[in-house]
Amino acid sequence: MVMQWIPGHVGIPGNEVADAAAKEAASSTDMSPQPVSLSSALRCIDRTILDPPIKHERAAAVYEKINLLRDQNEVESWKDAVLLAQVRSGHCSKFKAYQHLIDRTVDPICPRCGEKPHTVEHWLTECPGTEATRQEIFGSVSVPLSILTEEPGKAVLMSWRTL
Repeated sequence: MVMQWIPGHVGIPGNEVADAAAKEAASSTDMSPQPVSLSSALRCIDRTILDPPIKHERAAAVYEKINLLRDQNEVESWKDAVLLAQVRSGHCSKFKAYQHLIDRTVDPICPRCGEKPHTVEHWLTECPGTEATRQEIFGSVSVPLSILTEEPGKAVLMSWRTL
């Protein structure tokens, strides 16, 4: 049996605030709802619900330049979107360091270079084994973690090619 993390709402910026607002609306005693267009509702949400700063260092770096519209336009399938969410979070069974958290018998060291733990940071920013592919896809050997949100289509391509 293989356990696989599937992205939900855990760790997504603003989720707790959205959950609280939804619960408040659901328990409202006002029984006179008025129809509202989706675009109006989204504008209202954007004005009233502000995401608190992300405290987790990696998540802050990854989601620094998030643009959900860009994600929607550049990520072609649900399978790609799931992989991207897993890679962004570091909770991806393709990373040996993550596998090691689940099963201590798995060696957490990078299978490409054998030098450091196989984490999202190592794989994307410093692994000599992914250097040529980083250069080919991103045009640079040195890429920041924020590239996972700045260039989601390329990040998915890098993931499929090297993980």
